[in-house]
Amino acid sequence: MGDRLTAASKAGNVTALYELIEEDADVLRRVEEIMFVHTPLHIAASDGQTCFAMEMINLMPSFSRKLNKSGFSPMHLALLNGHSKLVLLFLRADCDLVRVKGRGGMTSLHYACTKHGNDDVLANFLVACPKSIEDLTAQGETALHIAVKSNNFGALEVLVGWLRRVCHEEAFKWEINIPNWKDEHGHTILDIAVSNNMQLEASSLLYVLKLLAEINAKTSDSLTVSDILRRRQSNLGRNRVLRIQCGITDPEQNASTLASYLRSKLSIDERLAVYITRHKMKISDDVRNILLVVAGFIIASTLQIVLNDPGGFQRDVGDSGNNNSEGTPVPSLSRLSDRAAMTVFLLSSLYNNTAFCIVNGVIGLLLPDGLFGMILLRLLPVSILCYVLWIKRSLPNGLVIYNLLVFLLAYVFAFLAFVTYSRGQNKLRQLQSNTNNFAGSYRRRKTEAAEGQANSATSADPDP
Repeated sequence: MGDRLTAASKAGNVTALYELIEEDADVLRRVEEIMFVHTPLHIAASDGQTCFAMEMINLMPSFSRKLNKSGFSPMHLALLNGHSKLVLLFLRADCDLVRVKGRGGMTSLHYACTKHGNDDVLANFLVACPKSIEDLTAQGETALHIAVKSNNFGALEVLVGWLRRVCHEEAFKWEINIPNWKDEHGHTILDIAVSNNMQLEASSLLYVLKLLAEINAKTSDSLTVSDILRRRQSNLGRNRVLRIQCGITDPEQNASTLASYLRSKLSIDERLAVYITRHKMKISDDVRNILLVVAGFIIASTLQIVLNDPGGFQRDVGDSGNNNSEGTPVPSLSRLSDRAAMTVFLLSSLYNNTAFCIVNGVIGLLLPDGLFGMILLRLLPVSILCYVLWIKRSLPNGLVIYNLLVFLLAYVFAFLAFVTYSRGQNKLRQLQSNTNNFAGSYRRRKTEAAEGQANSATSADPDP
């Protein structure tokens, strides 16, 4: 690579770059043909020349994945030199750059977990490219291994907080397998934490120990987290150990950034929202349609039970006292055939009301997002109101109160669960919005690149 190109890269001089291109149109292509090379993008990334680096990505996207002779990509160099803004711009240009492996199989995610890393950058890496959590180093180490070995407690908290909140098709597998992954020496992160004699007072390590305890993680000596805490009880104090075993951590800092949010304690509404959302993401469109059809059949059957005369009742046509305002005879509680019929009816009413409320809640969760899903969701309370009115019209006065009470309890339970889920979804929206932003930028850049290649191919082909 020429001295003039190197100087332009160091100074971030875009004008000088285009002057070189005017003199020699193949100046960048010759650099690209070299297998391992310190490209102009590497130089700009090392020196934090943001504008020049983004211009170079637009001209030569392949430079962003090239390794220099030391085994570093441009994103690696920008991260190690503390240029966080430039790293995030790389991420918006191509979120898969996080998974580019360099020396020792280290990715940008792994470097972000070392002492040279940045917690906010790490959080953005995880949100933009969730599958990067699966990447291993040449020694078979995960990002959790790197964080524990580096004593990077902040990164450890971010990783664990993300693992417990991420909504992905493979999230359940990640939450179980990643914390218990063994490196080439057969060590899990709990083995490394114990062998390093790390201070258990660190809130980040306590957080990951609590997670490992929930999935019954053990060391190579078959010791659980509880065993380790009991052994160190004399150093920590009994009250401190009890707080750790109960999952009570120290007060967190203000969750004003994405990393701070991931380090915060997982609330009950977030747990419910994460659990439901993960299961929803595993449901295919065909299965979702089948479930909606089945739910519709269940609602139709519950309405039929309400509309028809309850079994075990007889209408007393001759008793004018049991007629409604229109003269239609109403079932009388005194005309029950026997106590068994009464019991069967009460139990069937309990099941019918509960099933109606639960199925309506399931339908609300299965409805797709967007305008049409929102319209259908708004219509569900109308069906519930009609159901209540038919209960009042079809049943005798003695049983209306019972049915309405059962229905009210079931509805309140379903409503509280739905509200809790909605609150958790609102909290998790911070992760989803960042994911959508990175994914949208990446898709737009891919589309523009594909259109550019198509136009180039069209212009290159001669007319027949």
